[in-house]
Amino acid sequence: MKGNGSLYNARNIEIFIVLVLELIFIGLYVQSILIGDMTRSLWPLISILLTLVPFVFEWKDKVSLPFGLKMLIPLALFLHVAGGIMRWYWEVPLFDKFAHVVSAIALGLILFTMYQYLDYREYVKKKPFFKKRIRFLKTQEGDVLAGVLVILVILGFSWEFSEYVIDAIYHTTYNFGLVDSVTNFAGDIIGVLIVIYFVHRSMETIPPGEHLDYLLLEHTVSNWVEKTDSLPVPENPEFF
Repeated sequence: MKGNGSLYNARNIEIFIVLVLELIFIGLYVQSILIGDMTRSLWPLISILLTLVPFVFEWKDKVSLPFGLKMLIPLALFLHVAGGIMRWYWEVPLFDKFAHVVSAIALGLILFTMYQYLDYREYVKKKPFFKKRIRFLKTQEGDVLAGVLVILVILGFSWEFSEYVIDAIYHTTYNFGLVDSVTNFAGDIIGVLIVIYFVHRSMETIPPGEHLDYLLLEHTVSNWVEKTDSLPVPENPEFF
């Protein structure tokens, strides 16, 4: 029961952190209005809505997302939204690099969840989107790791390119040149490596004969009801 209680408390802490970040987004919206930054004033409101998406997903499909995903999404959004409104991008050393690390981890977990959902649709819902003929959408470990790596690298390059485009159109200073782009991408790579390690260790907890959707189904509401005396926890304690 001790381990189960720890899991339950961890989930509650995750929800508490999300609520705090939602309140901070409201504060950032007010701050953007006060300083007359109308261009960025919409992003805190958009972030509030995006933060709710994982909760709606869990409720709709009765699954449990990887621990940390629900709080990493608003944390990554907070870093980028606050970085602009509070001027931290320009005034706090290495802030941008840290934001890239956190964002890469959050995006990586989202991609990992996408792979889990592909198996969930196929083996549980019996409604696959399509047969997995495209290699980077196959759900064997090697394909998942390669897919996450390639997609995150592409997104990293796209983000840097978008900074150049935004600076050119709006005469802003999000990008400070080649060195800035290289160090930003280094932050992306650090985040990617963390995600790759997490994905590998998570997939090691899947029992023989089970599919990737096991990681989504392991903490479903139906399982909680069936096992009223305990909450399910992965056999490998290092998963958390």
